[in-house]
Amino acid sequence: MIKYLNLLKYEFKTILRDPVNLYMCIFPLIILALSSYVFPVILKSVESGQETAQKITMLLLLFIVLAFSGFLLAAMATFLLLEHKDESTLHTIAVTPVQASGYIRFKMAYLYFMSVISGIVVLWGTKVIAGQEYSLGGVSLFDHLSPAFILCYALVSSLFPPALALFQGAFARNKVEGFAFIKGTGILAMVPALMILDAFQGGMQYVLGIFPNFWAIKGTLLQLLPNSDSANLSTATYFLIGVAYNLFILFAAYRLFLRKAQY
Repeated sequence: MIKYLNLLKYEFKTILRDPVNLYMCIFPLIILALSSYVFPVILKSVESGQETAQKITMLLLLFIVLAFSGFLLAAMATFLLLEHKDESTLHTIAVTPVQASGYIRFKMAYLYFMSVISGIVVLWGTKVIAGQEYSLGGVSLFDHLSPAFILCYALVSSLFPPALALFQGAFARNKVEGFAFIKGTGILAMVPALMILDAFQGGMQYVLGIFPNFWAIKGTLLQLLPNSDSANLSTATYFLIGVAYNLFILFAAYRLFLRKAQY
């Protein structure tokens, strides 16, 4: 335990000196600024009376907020892992008491913690600052999000960024390849947005369930905008499936990264 506390102290000391760590800290504020000040302007640009257009626009913007509150943290974590690869620092860490596997577990736990904070800051901050801007029929969708629900969402959705970072770090051999993987997975991260289309309502929604971020986002969108679709599960069930699925992928990604790194 002491060795991990020492690593944590080192991470805190390098936050202001390391641009990547510093950006991980301010990134939630950037997303919060978009969701609180930029997206409401987009919503106001939709003509009043066009309820369908307003609903689709709002759902799409909410999806962007939910999907990217942790996605870019995964991208930055990927660059940190690839930096270790490029500089062969994992070879040095492998002979320390922490060992490479322990160090990777620590970094992923650190990323998970940062992702949880990011999710809470973005959702709670948007609710407080601009919750009334996300309204349909005069009712704010954010009225359905309690502090406990926001915490649950953050805990579930934050399992995805560490798994994504490990997969990208495993397959990319350097930062150039890593950047290409990040661009590709950025597109994949948006695929579950198809859930707002009529074609992916009902049982067809579960086709998108192969994407790990689908479950937490679907549960949250259902909480924000309940509907009577008989194929829908409860929000709690979406979250539980999301936890199980993401933990499975996280474990697989961790083992794959260590094998690819030859430790």
